[in-house]
Amino acid sequence: MELSEHTVVIAKVVYADGTGSKVRPAFVIALDDKVIKTYRITSQYENKSEYIKSKYFEIIDYIEAGLRKRSWIDTVQAYNIDSDKTKIRVLGYLSARDEVRLQEFLEQIE
Repeated sequence: MELSEHTVVIAKVVYADGTGSKVRPAFVIALDDKVIKTYRITSQYENKSEYIKSKYFEIIDYIEAGLRKRSWIDTVQAYNIDSDKTKIRVLGYLSARDEVRLQEFLEQIE
């Protein structure tokens, strides 16, 4: 599988507070020669605040995307990954229906 926009990957993503990092699934928003811009993917949803939940996009066809459990794209903040310093593995791609739903979701929250 090839790395491109809207790819689901596994990569080391820095914590929001900058105190460390974690190898986790991420969704590629954009990429160039050096930097890959991503949203984190999480399986943690139920205990989040209503505000945070409103920024999470559910991936319905998560197995097709290469994920093992029900997951959400966290659109609260984008994260940059340095492609020269981080090992990245492609897991899969969003289904056609999830692609359409994501586009509509992003238009609503902007």
